[in-house]
Amino acid sequence: MTPMISFKLSELASELATVLPDCRFESDGDDPIITGVAAIDKAQAGEITFVSSSKFVSKLKDTQASAVILDQKTPSTLPCIRTTNPRILFAKVLEKFYQPPIAPLGIHPTAILGEGVQLGENAAIGAYAVIGDRTKIADNVTIFPHVTIYNDVEIGIGTTIHANCVIRDRTQVGANCIFHPNAVLGADGFGFELSPDATWYKIPQTGYVIIEDNVELGCSCAVDRPSVGVTIIHKGAKLDNFVQIAHGVRVGAHSVLAAQVGLAGGVTLGHHVVMAGQVGANDRVHVGDGAIIGGKAGITSDVPAGASMIGFPTVPEKSWKRVVIAERQLPDLLHTVRKLEKRIAELESKLAE
Repeated sequence: MTPMISFKLSELASELATVLPDCRFESDGDDPIITGVAAIDKAQAGEITFVSSSKFVSKLKDTQASAVILDQKTPSTLPCIRTTNPRILFAKVLEKFYQPPIAPLGIHPTAILGEGVQLGENAAIGAYAVIGDRTKIADNVTIFPHVTIYNDVEIGIGTTIHANCVIRDRTQVGANCIFHPNAVLGADGFGFELSPDATWYKIPQTGYVIIEDNVELGCSCAVDRPSVGVTIIHKGAKLDNFVQIAHGVRVGAHSVLAAQVGLAGGVTLGHHVVMAGQVGANDRVHVGDGAIIGGKAGITSDVPAGASMIGFPTVPEKSWKRVVIAERQLPDLLHTVRKLEKRIAELESKLAE
């Protein structure tokens, strides 16, 4: 049975101030014992909650929570911990109370290891995992059940690979990565050429995939190998569920791609690019550093660094908003035009008389 974890709120604030220096405890005198974290409408006595935006402030008066995480300005009658980065503080508090799933210990007897596999210290391989020949697995790597790793793969220190992931041959994975269930790395890119006999001829995909340090891939992500060269996800990038990275794509460092983003072959992203859900990009377009692309946008040409774009094809966000407003006014504008046309016709008729 897992022992209960608890902290006085003031102690929790003091400990977290070592990583967030502006973190401070605030109370009218009460210093509650905190035993867990919960949503504002579900929290009970002993739990701390989190207010992420002003629209949830009104719920503070009804919550049963004993404390709340806030920014530096939002008023509260509850004891609280304040910081200028409340979402980061929330994450740090969760880490204090969350008990992660127990990783497999050692090498499960049903796991299959090929010839010449190199295992680092404390590597853990779960049930029915298959590790190909000459694969190198560094220290503290965790491989959950039913993972399949092909030949000549390299996996860096501290990486975690969840159940049912597939990593194809020669893929290189950095340190401290996290791959969620069913992610596939290094499958063939979608390369076909129409033959004279009207059939599609498959172009061999001889390249490979590089995943740098601290990359996280969501469930069912696909990162494809190119016909030649490399597909690369640079350090710190975070990809949500069902993201498609085609052959030869380069995703810049610390970029964030939400669910169902699809990047066609040869697309390049700068660093810290943000793409909302279901964004698509045509082949070989470049998206500059720090650009933000709104949901369901279609990128058909290069996007400059720092731009905020949306729509299909993408346009600057301000222009898109003007277009949306104008579209909503179209029925009234059409009615006005018809009245004017009728009036003009009446005036022309009178002039003709």
